[in-house]
Amino acid sequence: MPEAEPILRAENLTKYFDDSEGFVDSLLGRSQWVKAVDGVDFTLYEGETLGVVGESGCGKTTLGRALLQLLEPTEGSVYYNRADGAGGRERLDLTEASSSRLRSLRTDLQYIFQDPFSSLNPRLTVGDIIGEPLDIHSLATGAERTDRIYELLELVGLNPSHAQRYPHEFSGGQRQRIGIARALAVDPEVIVCDEPVSALDVSVQAQILNLLEDLQADLGLSYIFIAHDLSVVEHISDRIGVMYLGELAEVGTTDEVFSPPYHPYTEALLSAIPEPDPRWQGDRILLSGNVPSPLDPPSGCRFHTRCPRVIQPAGFDLDQPVWRSLMDFKQRLLGEETIGAVTAVEEDVDVEDASRAELEDLVRAEFDLPDRFGGEAERVFADAVDALHAGDIQAAETTVSESFVSPCEASNPDLYAETETHNLACLLYDDEHPDPTGSVGGRNDAAADD
Repeated sequence: MPEAEPILRAENLTKYFDDSEGFVDSLLGRSQWVKAVDGVDFTLYEGETLGVVGESGCGKTTLGRALLQLLEPTEGSVYYNRADGAGGRERLDLTEASSSRLRSLRTDLQYIFQDPFSSLNPRLTVGDIIGEPLDIHSLATGAERTDRIYELLELVGLNPSHAQRYPHEFSGGQRQRIGIARALAVDPEVIVCDEPVSALDVSVQAQILNLLEDLQADLGLSYIFIAHDLSVVEHISDRIGVMYLGELAEVGTTDEVFSPPYHPYTEALLSAIPEPDPRWQGDRILLSGNVPSPLDPPSGCRFHTRCPRVIQPAGFDLDQPVWRSLMDFKQRLLGEETIGAVTAVEEDVDVEDASRAELEDLVRAEFDLPDRFGGEAERVFADAVDALHAGDIQAAETTVSESFVSPCEASNPDLYAETETHNLACLLYDDEHPDPTGSVGGRNDAAADD
């Protein structure tokens, strides 16, 4: 990236939500904190688009709103280098700004919301919706205000005559254009686009993306573009940040993140992108388990509970899919209270009366384990099945928890600088823990050769 000072910088940005239930929990200090955004650092440079991607619930929208102080951060700082009107810039910490100061900064920092219908006041005409920011910030009145509204409508591809209509009279794509016009009304420098095309048809998505790119080129805008569709983000972004459970897993230029993917989570996300060729047969990476709760995120690397390349402890030499299955077995034991729940069998199967051999077959089938994988891991697995057969899930849990321990559970990696512009948080890139696949630098060799 350019060596110029970034226009926006987040340092240790954190947003927790109190999920305690009622007065008694608060009184007794039993607060539960949803860790929606947990110590995020990144930079946005003038004129660039930074894409932020990840699964639903990973904290993307909370990050965008915390950046612009629509939600008050729990910790951290957001620095904005604002044009001072004399050709220079002044550095402001948005988290320290007063309410009145933030109000004035809304002319520089704007937000485009995901749902183009719910974000528009149904009781106001389009002209009043676009003109409201002009009124609030005293930017234009009378004929000048009307001319500015017409200009903005034309700028986003709408007709000035639309100013007298109401939001319900427009299609989804047209409503999103109205939302863009409203954001542009105050002539901002930075716009956070919160999944602005996710509610639109694919053909309309392309029109809105092209409009945003044209506006950026014409007006010198800087975007933070939040989305869950990686093909959309690839199209519009200069750099991409991949989020997982409130943290950044990888940040880099679009080419660095896509070709080839480094972080196992990014690789899984990219494998889900559909190809337009019906003959295409890609290797879809299906992640095991569910996204953990942000109330109680996993220790160490937060992705280790689902990572297909989770690192094995010293002394283990298993095929990687087998090791992943054993870790899934461990995770299931940690969360279940009955043998039937561990094996996830049909209700008509009487697990309690199953023989030791039958129970082992059920467990192997449930977690896609081979008939035998040998070594110390086989012995630990057999001991765990013995405990299950005896009806002691706690003993089975203790058995596997003491032996099936990945280095990924012990250490939460910071963003590691793979190159000057490419950072990722993964122990696969730590010299102490070589890539279990045997490929160089954690990458797939075939992909690296492409």
